[in-house]
Amino acid sequence: MARERRLEQAPSLRELEILSAMIVTRKTVAAAQMLGISQPAVSRALASLEARLGRALFTREGGRLVPSAEAFALEAQAQPIFSALEALAVWPPAPVQAATLRIVVAPTLAQFVLPRALALFARAEPDVAVHVEICPSADVIAQVADRAADLGLVDVPAAHPGVRGRVMREAVAHVLMPADHALAGREEIAPRDLLDIPLIAVARRFPARIEADRVFAAAGVAPRIVAEGATAIFVAELVRSGVGLALLNPFPLTLGGLTGLAARRFTPAIAYRTQLLFPSTGPTAPAARRFAELLLASQPEDGLTIPVR
Repeated sequence: MARERRLEQAPSLRELEILSAMIVTRKTVAAAQMLGISQPAVSRALASLEARLGRALFTREGGRLVPSAEAFALEAQAQPIFSALEALAVWPPAPVQAATLRIVVAPTLAQFVLPRALALFARAEPDVAVHVEICPSADVIAQVADRAADLGLVDVPAAHPGVRGRVMREAVAHVLMPADHALAGREEIAPRDLLDIPLIAVARRFPARIEADRVFAAAGVAPRIVAEGATAIFVAELVRSGVGLALLNPFPLTLGGLTGLAARRFTPAIAYRTQLLFPSTGPTAPAARRFAELLLASQPEDGLTIPVR
């Protein structure tokens, strides 16, 4: 009898298809167009599924429906069903294709972290094709959450139910300056040491900028911001060109981007974590897991940051 009740509450294949389409499109109209059915049919199926589960699977934010962790989990459980149906739809089976690893990464990390690791991976895994997309950290998080990528790499907090993170490097903020700057003789630099000194800041959308502004305000120092930048590479080049000093995460610039520059620890500490990101639901792609282990094992020491094994 208990088994019969569980089967009565099991989602239908159509409901699972609608759930999957909603996760992809985030809109009922678009999901209906994707499946070739009416928008009311999508809404009714989603409402029926949520009623039987006893919880909402989507929340509305700015005109879009954002999937909950339960929605991702249910859709991940349904993936083997969809995969089996797709396999049955093609006969005879197509030849087995080479494995593909989809990586999405923030710009500075792409330049200084990925090339060496990908060279090692290519020698160890010659049959895996690697596709790399470089984009802002927010897009990295979104693509991994949507499973458009197998693995992401960011140095900002990733508080999203669709991703889980694994820390690969920890650091605290350093003041970046030309090697011959007067402050290069200091071991530590406080907010008051930067009074009236031209500063280059990271863009206001980054959590580290918000924390830096808070630290300066607590010290009663109004920083003299003369420029802002969206990537650490760009900000470092402005420092190198003499535009001003900058408060930055030293990683991954320490892997090759500090020529002619000095980095001195800023106090009070502002912490950074560079993370590998994986979709929070479903199994991790085997190639992504192997690449992550290789990347963690091959991290060089740089003197300013702490590699996490």
